Amino acid sequence: MTRSLRRNTAALLASAACLAVPAMAQVGPAQYHLEHVLTIPSSNTGWDYSALDQQRQRIFIAHRKDGLHVYDIKTSAVVKTLENSQGANTAALAPEFDLGVAGTTDGQVIVFTPSSLATLARYQSSTSGFDGATYDAVSQRFAIVGEADPATRRTPLLFFNGRDGQPVGRLMLDSAKVDAPRADGKGNLFLPLRDKAMVIKVDARSMQLKARLPLQHCVKPAALEMDEAGVRLFVGCRGDARSAPALAVLDAASGNQLATLPIGHGVDEVMVENSSGAIITANGDDASMTVIVRPGGGKYRVAATIGTRPRARTGVLDQTSGKIYLVSAEYIDSAVDGAEPATAYLPNTFSVLTYAH
Repeated sequence: MTRSLRRNTAALLASAACLAVPAMAQVGPAQYHLEHVLTIPSSNTGWDYSALDQQRQRIFIAHRKDGLHVYDIKTSAVVKTLENSQGANTAALAPEFDLGVAGTTDGQVIVFTPSSLATLARYQSSTSGFDGATYDAVSQRFAIVGEADPATRRTPLLFFNGRDGQPVGRLMLDSAKVDAPRADGKGNLFLPLRDKAMVIKVDARSMQLKARLPLQHCVKPAALEMDEAGVRLFVGCRGDARSAPALAVLDAASGNQLATLPIGHGVDEVMVENSSGAIITANGDDASMTVIVRPGGGKYRVAATIGTRPRARTGVLDQTSGKIYLVSAEYIDSAVDGAEPATAYLPNTFSVLTYAH
């Protein structure tokens, strides 16, 4: 090969490499797309939170009247609906004890085994309904948000033993709307108080309030998540007539607010992909996901808005594949004589949506 030909060949290869770099750089969280949809038999009922069994690649989906569905990620199918699980509104798992608990809309606790999918017990708790749940491995306790007392406008946070699912205590919180807690891996829980524009920190071992973290320009916090190290706290706020929906980034230790970014309306889930550090919010009212990144440790920025489906507001992120699983259903909102709209979910439209990148 002549020297000239070698130079030309090298130039062409270098040029091709340069052209390939942008295409590779675009592959990432900002490129989420709908990969698969599974529609399952369903009735006219709503849903709330899901829990991921990362080891067995199963998702426990709380589908209220229809019960706690078990979605198998490997086969993209519902393998079972747990026995005696009607009314399930939230769930959490204690992997080291092979135990799970679910809280129902009428305040009952369902105890089950994630490996065998057997329902072990169901009993009435001290609250009339449950919201979000989590498991703290340090205290070896489940924490589930109860129903607010309409007279005192205070909400109980109930604690259950991770070994057997039995109650161990409660803490009354000064808020009428408390959303799902998250554990930081250090024995602390963080919870958003939607009516206070605030996040609180609770010691799961002593079951006592440790700190109040007020939010700036972030109204009606409805969901939160932490990074893998438990250093950063990401809070999704729904906003109101005077304040746009936003994601607040907080220093988990000091509570200092480090950034505020725009997101879609109706956020009810915040997820963090550990491998990339991307933060994703599921925005049910806008039928979208907002993807936020922090390139090279610099400033946080919105990288993409991904169209989803109406009411797709809760779900989980599988850290193994980076895929996101949301749920939604077709619905009709009807308003009569100026009253608040009543929602009817169309039977057999409840769907598990898989988003990949």
